Amino acid sequence: MPDTQDFEKELANKYADFLSAKEKEMLNPDNTGYQWKRQKLESLYQDTVLKSKYPKEKLRTIEDAVQKEHDDGVNQSEQFKQAYKEKVLEKLQPTKEENGYKDAYKQHVLDALDKQPDEKETSSEDVQKRNQEMTAFEEKHGYEKVYELKREVLDDIKDMDLTPVQKEKLSQIEKKLENEKEMKLGKKQNKTHEQEMDM
Repeated sequence: MPDTQDFEKELANKYADFLSAKEKEMLNPDNTGYQWKRQKLESLYQDTVLKSKYPKEKLRTIEDAVQKEHDDGVNQSEQFKQAYKEKVLEKLQPTKEENGYKDAYKQHVLDALDKQPDEKETSSEDVQKRNQEMTAFEEKHGYEKVYELKREVLDDIKDMDLTPVQKEKLSQIEKKLENEKEMKLGKKQNKTHEQEMDM
C-alpha cells in the first residue's frame, strides 16, 4: 500500500520538523519566533496524527525512529563542531617558529628605533644570527604569513612608549612594509589596499 507508506513518511517528516523547531526554541528561549514556529509545527503534527487514526504503538515506533535519527544528527554535528573548533584554535596559536620570528623582527625594529628593552648593545654576531634566522623563516613560509607576523609586531611596538622621533621612524618602517607587501603579493592585494586607503 503506497498510500500508507507515503502517509508514514509525511508523519515522520512533520515530527522531524517539530523536533528541529523544539531544539531551536530550547537554544533560543528568548526568541518568541522560535516558540511560535514550534507551536505551529506541533499542532500540524498533532492534526496529522488525529487524521491518521494510527494505533499508539505504531505512532511510537515512527516517533522513536525519527527521534533516534535526530539525536544521531545532533551528535554528529556536535562532534564535527568540536573537532573544527579545536582545529581552528590550534591554527590561532602561533607556533614556536612564528613566535621566534616575531621576537627577532621585533628586536630588529627596536634596534632601528634605537630602543633597546634592556639598554645593552647587541653584538654584530647576534644581529647576523637573527637576520639569518629571519631569512630562513621567510624562505620556508609564504609572504602572506611573514607580512601578518610583521604587522602584529609593528602593532605591538605602536603601543610602546615611543618618542616622537621613534614614532616617525616606525611610521617609515610601516610604509616600507606596505610597499613590500604590494610588490610581493602583486596587483590582487594592491587593489584591496587602495580600497582601504580610500576609506
